[in-house]
Amino acid sequence: MNLARTFESVGILILLLLLMAPGAVAKSGSNVLPNIIVILTDDMGYGDIGAYGNTQIDTPHIDAIAQRGVLLTNGYASANVCTPSRAGLLTGRYAIRSGLAWKVVEVGDSRSLPASEETIAELVKGAGYQAGMVGKWHLGSFPGSSPMLHGFDYFFGVPHSNDMPDFALYEGEEIIEQRVDQRSLTRRYTEAATSFIADSADAPFLLYLAHTFPHIPLYASAAFAGKSRAGVYGDVVQEIDWSTGEIVAELRRNNLLENTLIIFTSDNGPFFEGSTAGLKGGKGNSWEGGYRVPFIVSWPAVITAGRSLDTLAINIDILPTIAEAVDRSPGAEIIDGQSLLPALVGRSNVENRYFYYFNNEAVVGLRDEAWKFMTHAYYTTSIGAFEKFNKLPGFESSYDLLFDARALNGESYSVAEREPETVVRFKRELLNARKEFDLLRTRPAEKTYPN
Repeated sequence: MNLARTFESVGILILLLLLMAPGAVAKSGSNVLPNIIVILTDDMGYGDIGAYGNTQIDTPHIDAIAQRGVLLTNGYASANVCTPSRAGLLTGRYAIRSGLAWKVVEVGDSRSLPASEETIAELVKGAGYQAGMVGKWHLGSFPGSSPMLHGFDYFFGVPHSNDMPDFALYEGEEIIEQRVDQRSLTRRYTEAATSFIADSADAPFLLYLAHTFPHIPLYASAAFAGKSRAGVYGDVVQEIDWSTGEIVAELRRNNLLENTLIIFTSDNGPFFEGSTAGLKGGKGNSWEGGYRVPFIVSWPAVITAGRSLDTLAINIDILPTIAEAVDRSPGAEIIDGQSLLPALVGRSNVENRYFYYFNNEAVVGLRDEAWKFMTHAYYTTSIGAFEKFNKLPGFESSYDLLFDARALNGESYSVAEREPETVVRFKRELLNARKEFDLLRTRPAEKTYPN
């Protein structure tokens, strides 16, 4: 009997069991730190991919991530438009804390992500990671607010949305193309992302891939034009799915897939096109279609595959989830998100909490595991979901809506009159939230809140 070989085999088995044990997380300084990939799409709807029921757009590679991991059916962006949602994702904090809750950053805007905010890149750098970003930033104008100033070692992408002026492609802090051939963007993002993976394969890395699409205007490369059953929008999504497949293939080539944490989501709901899977509303308002998004997580070494979870998951949860995965403590005194790892590995659900719906700097609604509450009180035509109420007599006081958050009919029918105690509880929490967050406003409230 070869004892040396036996001990070696036992050691390998123990390591694999430790990696695959439910609840196992990598420890800083060990040789099992996970690689981390966050894939963010722009304006993709909750119902735009096959895993959430779409039958007109083929997304086998994205669906496969769900099959290797967990499909979250109550996944949310932390804002209903690009800039504040991305600020929330990168910092684990509602965007009003960083001064970025008011609409999106425009070209030449003086606002940007403050240097004092710790990003996911800066968090993992403390654990020895290389951090790369590919794609759309939209958290401040260049050169003053480059991703390279917020913890990323590598950047290949664009400063803002593709419908804004001065749209240019950057590598690092240098413009490499202007005017940009947008038909090539998804392919070039993919090439940059896979190269970063290959170059970083010998050490733990974080890759943040923030696609430009399916934000309008829509562009697909010749290889994907006309291929879907859902117009150009579908072609664009199918190209993003191809890109996702290339990322996974590169991980496989480097024997990295098993110990890579992959998170796939969108910055908000769809705009003119795209599917909300029947949810009301879309980008820019506070109905579910504007906030609920695809949210898929896989980590084969740790997370049991092929599950669906209805726990609340918000993109502000990404930073604390990564923090737990790499055994680091976030630097910010206040983190609004919670780690999803306990829920993802089946230990427990995310702790009971409220999720706040913002329209710009106003908290306009909230939900918990069971209910969603909205009120027209305070809304103005510029920030509200119920714009017409402000133009009608008799609506000076609040008009409250309470929805069963798990009902199949979504936000079709309010039960506020039948759940008075629940309404009182939510109004109390809404008032508390406004007292906290109104102090962080960058603009004065346009009206006072009713009692």
